[in-house]
Amino acid sequence: MKCSDCSTYNPCGQYGYCQDHIDGNWECQCKFWWIGTFCNQQSSSGIQVITLSIISGILIIVFHGLSIYFSIRKKRQQTQEEANKINQNDLPNSTLTPMALINIKQSARFSSFSIAILMLIITAAGLTVKWSLLQPIHNELVNKYKRADLLFYERNSICNIIDLEDFNMLTLPVACFFMLIFIIFSKRTSCMKKKLNGHVAPIVPIDFYTHIKRKFAAVVFAIIADELLDIVNQVINGNTSKEEGVIVVYLLRILKVLFIGFRYYPVLSAVYIDSILTLTCAILYAWLDFSVSIVYQGLCQSDFYPSDDNFDETNGTDIVRLFEYYGTGQNLIIIQLFTDIPRYICWSYVIIKLPMLLINKISTTIKHKNKDQFKRLHLTREEKILLHSSAVHSVEMSYVRNLFRPINQRSTSRLFLARLIPKFIYQWRDDFRFSSRILCVYASTCLVLFFITVQACILVVPYLDELQNSIQQLIDQISISSNQQNKQSEFPLPNFVRPYIIAILTALIVTMIQLLILLTNIRRNLFQIFRGDDSEIPKRDKSKYLSYSTGNFHFAGFFIGYLIWGYALIALFALIIYISIDAFITFGSVKFLEKILKLIIPILLLILFKMYLNKLLARYIFLQYHGDILAINNRRVLMIFLYFNFFLDSFLGFISSIIRIIKSIVGGCLYMSRLDYSPMGRKLETLDAGFSAYCGFIHMEAVHRNPIMLVVASYLYSRMKAKQYVTKNLMMMMKNDRKSSKDYSSKVVQKWHLVILLLRNPSLVFLRKHALSQIENKKTKTLNEVNRRQSCIEQTLHRPSLVSEIDLQNMWQKNVN
Repeated sequence: MKCSDCSTYNPCGQYGYCQDHIDGNWECQCKFWWIGTFCNQQSSSGIQVITLSIISGILIIVFHGLSIYFSIRKKRQQTQEEANKINQNDLPNSTLTPMALINIKQSARFSSFSIAILMLIITAAGLTVKWSLLQPIHNELVNKYKRADLLFYERNSICNIIDLEDFNMLTLPVACFFMLIFIIFSKRTSCMKKKLNGHVAPIVPIDFYTHIKRKFAAVVFAIIADELLDIVNQVINGNTSKEEGVIVVYLLRILKVLFIGFRYYPVLSAVYIDSILTLTCAILYAWLDFSVSIVYQGLCQSDFYPSDDNFDETNGTDIVRLFEYYGTGQNLIIIQLFTDIPRYICWSYVIIKLPMLLINKISTTIKHKNKDQFKRLHLTREEKILLHSSAVHSVEMSYVRNLFRPINQRSTSRLFLARLIPKFIYQWRDDFRFSSRILCVYASTCLVLFFITVQACILVVPYLDELQNSIQQLIDQISISSNQQNKQSEFPLPNFVRPYIIAILTALIVTMIQLLILLTNIRRNLFQIFRGDDSEIPKRDKSKYLSYSTGNFHFAGFFIGYLIWGYALIALFALIIYISIDAFITFGSVKFLEKILKLIIPILLLILFKMYLNKLLARYIFLQYHGDILAINNRRVLMIFLYFNFFLDSFLGFISSIIRIIKSIVGGCLYMSRLDYSPMGRKLETLDAGFSAYCGFIHMEAVHRNPIMLVVASYLYSRMKAKQYVTKNLMMMMKNDRKSSKDYSSKVVQKWHLVILLLRNPSLVFLRKHALSQIENKKTKTLNEVNRRQSCIEQTLHRPSLVSEIDLQNMWQKNVN
């Protein structure tokens, strides 16, 4: 049609697109199911889609309405006796308030409050020191930016000492020195115990299968995860040197990871050894490392400001983009200090908790100082952990007691936090504690998620406009190449900032929810393995013990790696969805998305209609008692329905296979961070390395942390140690007697040996000569008593009388009893 062009006149209305041709004519391209020259008529396909959607909506409403009706009817048919039992088991509201107040007082102890206050003070002091170090660097780079000079700062000379070829050479030697001291003063428990008086033994940083000092270890692992994330960023963003080569560079990164482990080894091992010497050394080292970290991150390695050491990697382009987007004010410093808050809170907890542990250790030592040395039984750290399992209030003993109690009679948790969380979300149990390994992994992942989210929001946002323009040009070129007459964009992109921020927050929330669900599943799977239930985790097989062990090795690393990939995939899919929604909101219509929806909506409506029709027929026609019993009703009608449904579902099966692939892709991305879920299915789940690592971890945890096994082993070991305790005291008393008296005979020594023998074997007491003579005398007295009574009876009757053997046995039994 000949008219003005579409830029000045749009005759197609809101249901069509106006397109200009080369010859000067225009044409309306109708949206969805509109037809006509001016896109003002509804097509037959559109009417059918609307009709099918209405029918599907009616089926959905009828199905769910009937389901709600029968569920309400079923609840009303419950007897009054069951309701009274439930009401009797519930506690009155008047008792909840004082119990909650008591739990508040118990949980919110003064020590926790003081720790929190000191942590805030030290965190604020550390951030203030770092701000004072960053402010001159920021001012210098701002002045260079205004003069259009090269944007880098010269590092302080102390950085060459702290950072030698990316290795911290100031705190690492100190850490190795303290580790050497710990090794020298540690005692061996099994190998060559007599050499060097048992000293020089390997030190353990943490026992991952216990729940001793879990929070302290988790905080230290969170700090380690922060430094490991910096190495990962250097590997991803850094350029490998041609002289060193790729393999050498990655080997150096691995060596740096090992050095980070050595740096934090003294802190963890000192808390595990739990002695005055080790805790003192750990306090000195922690303050040194914390101070050096503040200086290093402030003067030597900044998150945003390039130095003369790393200027060649970006040539200052990143800082220029940050100055352009965030300005030259204090915004970058505030962002960097905000990023450092979790790191400094963790460090402040460590340097406060160590002195408190030292004070508690000194006070305990002073209390036991006045006791005699021979009355004390020295135990190793492992022995103390094992003996604690049989204590009255231990977690393992609580689990064993709950085995003999009904669920409604088990004691509820005394923590106030457990009462705040609804039971349908998470039920807190006092008879279970997660191991130290789980807390360390979760602390590391939470801090990694925080840093990834902050960096994704701060560092990527300034580049979104450039990314949007590049993608828009690519889409326009593709649309023009497919349709040369089309001058309008098939997919106009909105501003990326809003969808990107929402997508990042969505990925963070979804990943955190997945982590919490995984945490509850770990507890449930452990309980299942404890009672021999293999419904979720494959049954333990002897031929797969090696696989379980290697999977247990990889659990923590796979956990973090899968988590990061799951976070990135969720953010990507969410970004695509939010960009599409924002495009509809901003531009009103998008041709590319309309074509996809026009193809998908009829198929989805047909599948939805067929699905709810089958549910209605199955529940109210083909099953007895409205689906409460799996028994066929109306058998002949069902046979007819199955005959015709055989051919109808062939088409739906083809569509369902495509949906199956789409669901598997979406489900695999959403559940990527879940090691307990395998997207390969039940038969192929062992081929999934992540699920195999999870199974290995669960089986190893169940074997080494079974509460029943620990309680029995602890009880037996405590009995053995009690005998050793008595024996040691007797031997010490013998030595003291020998020192006090010069003349002693061998009979005294024999008597002491006899006492020890009888204490170890109580059943031998009844076989001694004195005990046997007492039994013989008792028998003689009994026979004499029987003869005396017999003679008395004979004298009374004036005739001889004999006592039968049966009477004698009865009288004997009576006297013995």
